[in-house]
Order: sequence, then structure tokens, then C-alpha cells
Amino acid sequence: MRCLVVDDDQEFSSKFNIHLETFLKGIFKDFHIIEINEKFDDFSQYHDIDLLFIDIDLKDLNGINIIKRLQMDKVDYPIIYVSSRQELVFSSLTTQPFYFVRKQNLENDLKELFKLLNIYYKKTMKMITFDYYGRKTCIFLKDIHYITSFGHDISIVCAQETYTYRSSLKDALNLIDSPVVVQVHRSYAVSLMYVKEVDKNNIILNDETCITIGKKYADEFMFQYKEYLIS
Repeated sequence: MRCLVVDDDQEFSSKFNIHLETFLKGIFKDFHIIEINEKFDDFSQYHDIDLLFIDIDLKDLNGINIIKRLQMDKVDYPIIYVSSRQELVFSSLTTQPFYFVRKQNLENDLKELFKLLNIYYKKTMKMITFDYYGRKTCIFLKDIHYITSFGHDISIVCAQETYTYRSSLKDALNLIDSPVVVQVHRSYAVSLMYVKEVDKNNIILNDETCITIGKKYADEFMFQYKEYLIS
């Protein structure tokens, strides 16, 4: 678990990280908090992380603009703004942040944020373990975008890698055992986390992958999708 804290106020970052570390200890055995107080336009440092806290006023840079640039690369981790400028909360909504923490109301806002993050991680950070070419392989539930089935094999499609091995789609879904991954066709299951839109008989994922909804699965998919959106 890698968490990035981006703020030009080093004193505030140190104080903030104490709260963050206490929270993460209660969920993860292994985590790493990275603090950045300069060179905010080095976009390489925003990759390979699982959680981002970012100030909006960063010297000569705007945190919202940084996030817009990152979202062009389809980043999929929670983004939390931390700012003393409460009036920017509405401007920040264009980037669909996970939460907005007000520095002047830090402890109360963090209390609410940590409740939401706890729910989020219980949903998404479940570890899935399966045999892949004779080795035990582990991925997080949040890594799965969709699953395809063909013949006697399935492919679990993730952002960085696709795992193809001998199994039925039914057995794979039983292994995953989560309402977040839903069968939508005899040969397909999708993660609700990556559904961009539903267009008649098709599901469009965030990466523009189009998957057909089978008639047999349409009602259950729509029920699970609505439940996911309001949860």
C-alpha cells in the first residue's frame, strides 16, 4: 500500500501524516507514506501509488490542474484534496475526488474521510489468490477490470496484465465472491468499479471496452449496478 501526500507546507504534512499513519495501521500490515513538498510537476511520482492526498494551492501550481492531467492517464486510485480554501470545493468536483478535507477542520473531516476509506478498502482491497502456471498468484479485487471466458479457459483482465488460465467463469466468480464483479453474459463478467456507462445492451468501461449484456443477465446486472452506485 503506497500513499502519496503532496503539499508545499512541510510542517502541515508532518502533522497530517501522523493522523494518516494511525489510520493505515488499522487496515494494512504493509504500507508506505511518501511525502512531496516540491517538484510537483514531475508526473512520474504520481504513478504506482494507491492513494493520493493533494493540496490545491501548490506555490505556482494548481492541484486541480495536476489531477486533470493525471486523469488523462486513467489513474484509478482515490484522490483526496486537502486545502485551506473551502471555496474551491465546488471547483474540485469537476475531477470527481473521493473527498475534500478542509485544513481548518482537519480532525473532524479526517474522521469522516477515514470512515469512508475504511468502507472503500473493505470493498476493493480484498485479495484474490489463484494458481497461475503452477504458482500462487495474488491480485487485489480493485485490479480486476473484467473477465472473459472461452473454451475451458478464462482471462482476468487487469490494467497492467491479463491472467489466462484453465477455469470456468462460474468457478472464477465463486473464487472472487464479490458483488462488485458481476456476470453480464455467458462469457463475460465486469467489475462495477470500471463501468463508465450503460448503453442499451452494452456496457462501456472506462477504457472504452464495450461488452454486450446478455438478456438472461440484464436484470441482475442493473440491480447490482444500482446497489453499487448508492453504496
